[in-house]
Amino acid sequence: MINSVSAVSFKSSVQSAQASADPLSRPGAFSKPEAENVKEEAAPAKKGGFLKGLAKVVAAAIIVGGGLLIGVKKGGLKVLNKVELKDAKFMKKVGHYFAKAGTWVDEKIWQKLPGVAKKAKETAKDAAKDAAETVAEGAEKVATAAE
Repeated sequence: MINSVSAVSFKSSVQSAQASADPLSRPGAFSKPEAENVKEEAAPAKKGGFLKGLAKVVAAAIIVGGGLLIGVKKGGLKVLNKVELKDAKFMKKVGHYFAKAGTWVDEKIWQKLPGVAKKAKETAKDAAKDAAETVAEGAEKVATAAE
């Protein structure tokens, strides 16, 4: 008797070799489309990936810095002295280092922003004044040339 799962096949050897090689290449409802009918589309090149990543990093830094600054200003994060830091548990030490980072953000960034804004405002006023003078000089030249 022949076992139903035996390797013996009574079909022609050409057909069985083709069927065992690639069953999806046989004609049928679920076969692969022929290569000549398939058109491969190239994937569009990515643009702006670096700038998007940089913008995400800057936004994350602003959010974290703002959170640390708020923690220091509200009193939730406190810088510990050396004795308190030595005796502190893990979470107190983490709070200490976050408070140091928040203090740095306050000193180096937050307190300097009004000065930067004031300088930018003065620079804009100077540029507008220079542009107005240039336009006035040009108008005078045109008026004298027209006379």
